[in-house]
Amino acid sequence: MHMSKQTLAGSIMTICLASLTFVPTAQASGTKTKLDPNARILACYKEVKIPAKYDVQKILVKKAEQKYLRNAQFVYLVEYPAVYREEKTLIAAEHIVMREVDCKTKK
Repeated sequence: MHMSKQTLAGSIMTICLASLTFVPTAQASGTKTKLDPNARILACYKEVKIPAKYDVQKILVKKAEQKYLRNAQFVYLVEYPAVYREEKTLIAAEHIVMREVDCKTKK
C-alpha cells in the first residue's frame, strides 16, 4: 500500500490527537485524590526540594595591582582589585525530602 507524505502525516496527527483525548480528567487537571472512606490518615507530608550543595573554591587569576596614571594636571595612584574565578565541585545533588506537617481537615 502506497501512501503520500501528506496522508501519512495526517493519519499520524489524528492518532496523536486521539491518544490525547483518553488522558484521565483527574490526572490532566491535577485534582486531589479522594481517600477511601474506610482508610485512616496516619500522617501528612509535604514534598520539599533541597537544592544541590557545592564546594566552591576561589582561584586567583590576577593579583591586585596599583598603577600611576598621568593627567595634564595630576598623577593618580589607582588600585585595581584582584580577579578570581570560582571552581565548583558537586557535593550533593538536588533531591526531594518528605517533611511531616500537621494534617488539616475540613469539617
